[in-house]
Amino acid sequence: MAKGGFTDVLLKSLTPRATRYTVYEKGGIEGFAVDVMPSGKLSFRYRYRFNGKRQKVTVGSYPKMRLAVAHDLCREMERMVQRGISPAAEKKRRRAEEGKAATFGALAADWVANVLRKTNKNPSQDEGFLRKYILPSLQDKKIVDIDRAAVWMCIDLAKKKNRDQAARRVHSVLKRVFDYAIRKGDLPVSPVAGIDPKHIAPARARDRVLSPEEIPVWLHTIETSSIPRSMKLALRLLLLIPARKGELLAARWVHVDLNGRTWDVPKENSKNGTPLRHRLSDQATAIFEELQVLAAGSDWVLPSSKGGGSKPLTKSGINTAIRGLIGLPKNVVIHDLRRTVRTYLTELGIPQNVAELCLNHRPTGIKRVYDRSELLDQRYQALQQWERYLQKLLAPELMDAPDKAASEIDVLLEKMKGDEALKRHVLKALLTA
Repeated sequence: MAKGGFTDVLLKSLTPRATRYTVYEKGGIEGFAVDVMPSGKLSFRYRYRFNGKRQKVTVGSYPKMRLAVAHDLCREMERMVQRGISPAAEKKRRRAEEGKAATFGALAADWVANVLRKTNKNPSQDEGFLRKYILPSLQDKKIVDIDRAAVWMCIDLAKKKNRDQAARRVHSVLKRVFDYAIRKGDLPVSPVAGIDPKHIAPARARDRVLSPEEIPVWLHTIETSSIPRSMKLALRLLLLIPARKGELLAARWVHVDLNGRTWDVPKENSKNGTPLRHRLSDQATAIFEELQVLAAGSDWVLPSSKGGGSKPLTKSGINTAIRGLIGLPKNVVIHDLRRTVRTYLTELGIPQNVAELCLNHRPTGIKRVYDRSELLDQRYQALQQWERYLQKLLAPELMDAPDKAASEIDVLLEKMKGDEALKRHVLKALLTA
């Protein structure tokens, strides 16, 4: 095995043989060598002993890597061995990390942790689209290998399930993930570029509002269903107060003042980042009082049955609970309750600014800068008017004929005076109601 000090002149003079041979540097770094391939290619290697075993690592090829650079790298590897680190194992580990970082799964995890969860108050929906429609096919793909056809496969997965709006959302998530990769310098061009959402499905804004005939059906179906009592109360409350579902699910008891009869939605729970205080009617207060009993000491107004009350009920949990109920009006989701309340507030003659503020919709532009009013009393009166309208829908005969109802109660009380059996029956019915 030939030996000699390394110079560019020496390296250029090395000629290939029928088989590979190795030339070691003399008087320099111990273990620094050049392998000469039959093809004439020269490769710098570093050979060393680690834990009693011979190991080697490729440094680079000559002349692509300059001799001075190869020397510096070998010096660093020599120091690594002295510190108890195997250069070959470290190189393998770095390659694995680089390969992992280049996959879509790693990019998506990075985007979720550093962008989505930091800028979106409700990231779970987009995370759900990633898990359900995107990661199954793209998880282990290198981002540089993902083309427009692969993007369409994810979109089509949602379209095949007749979920056109979900398909548009899949496009949105993919666009944001790849835009993040471009900003980081991991990718020069996004494979989502050129895909117009209108080519996926037309945008569709929901306009579902419960009719006067459907409102009693909705409440009756919910009330007589087998879903948990806390969910029934939550759905009833969302028809009285047009809060967002997420605002109620995120509510803690520190936000509710039963003595002062208020419920505060803090800015961190509000979609628009603006806090809002609701004054509670008698019925809304009674609902919160029952929810407090059901919460059994939990900090959450609507604790999940899992985890001993340490976590709140989730959106998917309440959505799933009502999805299979038979008898509900068709094509109604929980968010439609909010639109329903807003629509009827207009029909009841409530001023637009008051009705909008009931939903925490704020003025825009210059009006937002100068109009900071909360209209707490006006909103309370508006929702009281809405509650009275609901009561008429649910029990018109009692609302239209209160004297008749009172008369019937008087007759019943008179009969009870002389009928012990009737008295016991009525008392038992009241106690078990």
